[in-house]
Amino acid sequence: MNRAQSDQASPRVTKPIWVQPWGYREGAWIAGGLLLVGFALQWVGGGLQSQALAWPVNVVVALVFSGILVLVHVVAPQADLVVWLRRIPATICALALVTVLALLMGLVLQDDEAAAPWIRRLGLASLTTSWPFLFGMCFFLATLGMATVNRLIPCRLKDIGFLLNHLGLYVAVLAGLMGAPDVERWLMELREGELVWTATNAEGHAHEMPLALELIRFEKEEFAPKLVKVETDTHRIVPDTLAHVIEIGDEVEGRIGAWDVTVLRFHALAMPIGDRYEPVFDQGAGPAARIRAVHDATGEVREGWITCGSFAFPHELLAVDDDLSLAMTVPRASAYRSRAILYTPDADAEEIVIEVNRPYAAAGWKLYQYSYDDRFGRWSRTSIIECIRDPWLPVVYGGIYMLLAGAVYLMFMGRKPWSPPPEKGQEGRHATV
Repeated sequence: MNRAQSDQASPRVTKPIWVQPWGYREGAWIAGGLLLVGFALQWVGGGLQSQALAWPVNVVVALVFSGILVLVHVVAPQADLVVWLRRIPATICALALVTVLALLMGLVLQDDEAAAPWIRRLGLASLTTSWPFLFGMCFFLATLGMATVNRLIPCRLKDIGFLLNHLGLYVAVLAGLMGAPDVERWLMELREGELVWTATNAEGHAHEMPLALELIRFEKEEFAPKLVKVETDTHRIVPDTLAHVIEIGDEVEGRIGAWDVTVLRFHALAMPIGDRYEPVFDQGAGPAARIRAVHDATGEVREGWITCGSFAFPHELLAVDDDLSLAMTVPRASAYRSRAILYTPDADAEEIVIEVNRPYAAAGWKLYQYSYDDRFGRWSRTSIIECIRDPWLPVVYGGIYMLLAGAVYLMFMGRKPWSPPPEKGQEGRHATV
């Protein structure tokens, strides 16, 4: 009987669901059930109160959860659910559930007060504090934890790389999840020459900080402004000229629509004096440029000053048609920073610099350049500093370092040296050597 006849004679039998060994079908049912129950609880009872897991409750929960995983492995290592949680299908299903939640967070705007009522009630606009998110992360941590405990008890030397990777990921994820309620975010509004030691949060509550700041000055660097064509009345940029925006600089030439434009003179900081602009480095100074525009068909010439203005003087356009003008855009910030004096109880006063993407660490807090008074731009005398404290961050970093150590170990120590297979006919000879 050939192979086709054999296949017809003995059709493939599908394993019934919930019969050991469990696989992907059981995992899909478990993941879907967790998701369904989570959304049902969210709809009926509302979201989680994140502060309910604040210190020291989060420490107790983390220890109890980890202890249960160890206890279950010791007491019932061969139970159906325990065996399945250690296997690859459970891990894949848990990762799929976490991926679905991550996609929902990306597709639905988070913390959106204008979201539809049913979206808010399901927790889709605040997934990180929802029941589905909690169930998904617990499922993922359970699979990760059971696989880790299975190699940890008993511990063998050859499992070091596996344990570093899996235990490091477990510690990092669990610490990030449990530590979220303990993260503190406060804003300090600094003004030149004023000593500030209080901060406010998003709800407007005041908090006395363990440090004080005195703003010396706020500094802002800007990109060169752009030359654009706008509607004179509305100041909206003409859409069909967006591809011909010119970066303003000394003796720069370009073309906008039917006009050939030349920048005759450019001052990065200037003030109006009569009918002209002169370079001045003083409060309220802003960019200004004298330009000449020549129509390529008629030869008509337009020449004059343009500026985006500042809080000290208004903007100025150069009209080229009945309802169109050439204008200067407001320069975009390339960098901004605050120079301040830091006061802490344990150290002398010191001058520090807090710059965007370059926070300053002091007294257990990270100080970030958050904002400034944009009405005054580079001349702002107000700077807003965000103060963030995350006491669980060292634990998260510890888990990440374990991951890195595991990767290095597997890279250099985890692979066995390769040896060529024995030649044909030589197996017996090698076996007897």
